[in-house]
Amino acid sequence: MNDTKTPRTATGTWALPLLALAPLAAVGVLTDRTAGPWSAISWVLWALSALLVAVEWTVVLRRGPRRGAQWGPCILVHAVLAWQLTALLLHW
Repeated sequence: MNDTKTPRTATGTWALPLLALAPLAAVGVLTDRTAGPWSAISWVLWALSALLVAVEWTVVLRRGPRRGAQWGPCILVHAVLAWQLTALLLHW
């Protein structure tokens, strides 16, 4: 048997959590988060981002952290996620 799998990259791109956080940041800048529907939308977007971060971490844990270039976006995602959580909690 000949295994001809191509090697996989170690981690994802961390782009999906960042894409989910972008509308959350826009909601925070353009609207009042304390308003009823915007507050609910903000929490949903934050939860979606947190779920996507968890998915990225499962990829890292399965395949191992092999590429150092992926740690920059990882740190960025976690910093923005913490910043948005702080903003949500302060306006709650």
